[in-house]
Amino acid sequence: METFALWLSKQEKVEVEAIIDSNPTGKYKNLSFRAKQKDGSIIMIGRQDIILDEEQVLIDELAEILYHSKLQSQHERYSFIMKQFIVRGVPYVNRLWNRKPKINQQVTLDLFDAG
Repeated sequence: METFALWLSKQEKVEVEAIIDSNPTGKYKNLSFRAKQKDGSIIMIGRQDIILDEEQVLIDELAEILYHSKLQSQHERYSFIMKQFIVRGVPYVNRLWNRKPKINQQVTLDLFDAG
């Protein structure tokens, strides 16, 4: 398995070697990832601290839907992507927020400051 991911706390690209489910009988998965760093060392990374490259593509697609569509919830891919994120426990919120267009953020801040 040659899957690459971003280790969020270190902002480092790693190669995922294995996915370990520490709660296989539970309703929600509690995943850990065994990954190899660039220097060759093996580390364990918790689910909330890693985003796979394939998930980053889905985050980019969701950002396009949310920030550039008029009817976001009726978009054919919106519910599929959200279900994937919830079931997999993907930490997508901060990455999605960073994709928000700067123009809209500035307007919101100006209105908030004007109070």
